Amino acid sequence: MRFERATQADAAAIGRILQEARRFLASQGVDQWQQNGPTPEETSEHISRGVQYLVRAENGAVAGVCIILDRDPDYDAIEGAWLTQGKYLAVHRVAVAPEYRGHGIPDVIYRGAEALAGSCGAASLRADTHRDNARMRRVFARNGFVFCGRVFLGGSEERLAFEKICTQEHAMEKKVVAATGNKNKVREFREVLKGWTVLTAAEAGFSGDVEETGSTFAENALIKARAVAAATHLPALADDSGLCVAALGGAPGVYSARYSGGDDADNRALLLKNMQGVSDRRAYFASAIALCFPDGRELLAEGRTEGEILEEERGENGFGYDCLFFSCDLQKSFGEASDAEKNGVSHRGRALRALEQML
Repeated sequence: MRFERATQADAAAIGRILQEARRFLASQGVDQWQQNGPTPEETSEHISRGVQYLVRAENGAVAGVCIILDRDPDYDAIEGAWLTQGKYLAVHRVAVAPEYRGHGIPDVIYRGAEALAGSCGAASLRADTHRDNARMRRVFARNGFVFCGRVFLGGSEERLAFEKICTQEHAMEKKVVAATGNKNKVREFREVLKGWTVLTAAEAGFSGDVEETGSTFAENALIKARAVAAATHLPALADDSGLCVAALGGAPGVYSARYSGGDDADNRALLLKNMQGVSDRRAYFASAIALCFPDGRELLAEGRTEGEILEEERGENGFGYDCLFFSCDLQKSFGEASDAEKNGVSHRGRALRALEQML
């Protein structure tokens, strides 16, 4: 099998393959190419421009086709986030001749496109498909493409967008999705994980909440990270953490964020009420950090920081219970500490650094 540029002599064979692919999609219930399918005029133009490629079998037959562009304006806007910035190649209109289905022709096409990217200095390949085209999504997964979000062709036709990194330089980039809607946690992730690009869930195209049904911090962290990794096809980082007070039997624990049923101020007010007249004010913050990969690999790290519950709030920094937590390490409340001071001794900072050591 050879991957090569098409000539006008191949136009009829390319047209036949594209029309067969159009009918095949319809038979599978996929509304792709049905309204604005490839035309012979477009194919001829693509050949003239040198962007029409094909896979030629050893007997000279055209086994598969695609077009490769050095930019697609529809990819300028994405609901999600591309893996790379800069030069890329867009691979479109991948189709296989009926008699060559099951022979790995798409794999030959993407290997050829990747070689082409290497020869012209492109960092990646980008592509899209209809959300109902499960066959094509499997092809993308098999060839190392990562789901990045949604694009809209012509501003209206929704497609799922995928990208494959081609260069070693970009392959070494560390990208992870923060499986949390808490902006403060995202900020802490970014401040501690300096060598990583930390995407918010929204930037990775994930919306909605993941129900925390675990009985421990570790279980909840894994539940969230697994769900976001499965949905985004990117590594997902999730934290579950909370305050554990000795005199309250470890409460609020995994219920720290919803201790009172209200907001942070309500949680602190309830904690102070429950600690009135209590002499034993020992407490600690605990954190479990889970990093889950789309291929099923999982890492889990935990951190802890000791302190005491103050009788009144001190400081205005941080969030949650920080202004009530007197740090044994810092000899001040987390609410009085700078971000750098807190991250140096915090439960989440320690868990993140332990995770980096694992990586």
